[in-house]
Amino acid sequence: MAFRTVVSTKDGKAFQKEVEAPSLVGLKIGEKVDGSLVGLNGYTLEITGGSDKEGFPMRRDLPGLARKKILLTGGSGYNAPQSGVRKRKSVRGNTVSELIIQVNLKVITAGEKPVHELWGITPKPPKEKWKAPEGEAKPAPEEKT
Repeated sequence: MAFRTVVSTKDGKAFQKEVEAPSLVGLKIGEKVDGSLVGLNGYTLEITGGSDKEGFPMRRDLPGLARKKILLTGGSGYNAPQSGVRKRKSVRGNTVSELIIQVNLKVITAGEKPVHELWGITPKPPKEKWKAPEGEAKPAPEEKT
C-alpha cells in the first residue's frame, strides 16, 4: 500500500515522498506514529489529515472510513464565505484506509538527521527578493500645473 506522505517540520518546511507503509492503515487523525514506518528513524510523527483518491479531505470529527455528505459550517473541507453559511459537502472519515492516497504528518520529536537527508531529497534554496537594477533610476513624477 503506497501513500504519498507529506511531513511538515517545526520550522515550516514540508517534504513529500511516496512511501510503502501498510501499517498506517487503521490509524486515526491525531494518533502518534513512529517515524520508522515512513523511513524517518528516530522521529515521532502525528497524523494531521489526508485525502482519498478523488481528492476528498479527511475530517477529524467524522469517525470511520467511509465518505459521507455532511452539513458543514467551516473547517476541513469547506471555507464558508461568511458567518452562518452552511453547505453539504462530501468528506472522508478520520481513519486511514486503503482508499486514502495522501497522508499528512507533522513532526512531534525530531531525530538526529534532518528529513531531507534521511529521504535523500535536496531542499530548495530560499527565494531571493527582487531588487531594482542599480543603474536605472525611476523617473521623477511630473507635477501637474
